[in-house]
Amino acid sequence: MILYNASSSYYSMIARYALLEAGLPFESRRMDIHLAKEQLSPWYAKLNPAMTVPALVEGEQIWTDSQDILNYAATQAGERWMDAEVTRTAKIEQLILAHYSIAIERLTFGKAMKSIPLLRFIIPKILGNVIRGLEKEVSNSANLPAVEAKIELNKQRLSYFSEGNLADKLQVEREIVRNYLSKLPTPQLFLFGDKPSSADILTVVLFGRLKMVGEYSLVQSPDLVKWFLRMQLRSAYKKADIWIYFQPWRIFLKR
Repeated sequence: MILYNASSSYYSMIARYALLEAGLPFESRRMDIHLAKEQLSPWYAKLNPAMTVPALVEGEQIWTDSQDILNYAATQAGERWMDAEVTRTAKIEQLILAHYSIAIERLTFGKAMKSIPLLRFIIPKILGNVIRGLEKEVSNSANLPAVEAKIELNKQRLSYFSEGNLADKLQVEREIVRNYLSKLPTPQLFLFGDKPSSADILTVVLFGRLKMVGEYSLVQSPDLVKWFLRMQLRSAYKKADIWIYFQPWRIFLKR
């Protein structure tokens, strides 16, 4: 298996961690999604028409988003994960759904823009350049629907980050995170017992991001704080390259 991913990408972290925790061997192909913008290249668009990371390739089978990769990892883990326990399935699925309702990009970049005012000008400019670059590809693109969808997505991003009150928007994102945290059980060894689950994977990566953007104070439960510390001691966590602090020198590196 080959996992196409980016070091700094939140959803790539989910994919890396899920595969490692499930004990699935894979080759990591790191992508430059910032300078070279490899995710927009024709060769990658053939693998993943959405032109996003991560993507997992095994022979003719391709998984093109982190949730599908997480589900694949859980299926392959079988009885070694709590997802296989029928009495836990519904609650785990509820948490997966709640997690993916968190707009992690808005929280990440919104907090960065609030902390570093200069980014309020830089990020919209970058998005504008991305939109113009994609619009040049429309006339000769073999993947026109995907390119048009990518343009629309970036226009929505530009609108979000350049219009309205940023502080108010951050409060909305914090409330969505608090809603997720309120659904978490009091951990035992793991969130749902003595084995990991998809919910553990997602929550670990989320907690890492909250630490990175200075929002870890949203986690009020001492039990969850202790659980996160335990999870960081696991071999899979150490290999998954989950960012708990910003590493700007690695943004443009394939490692």
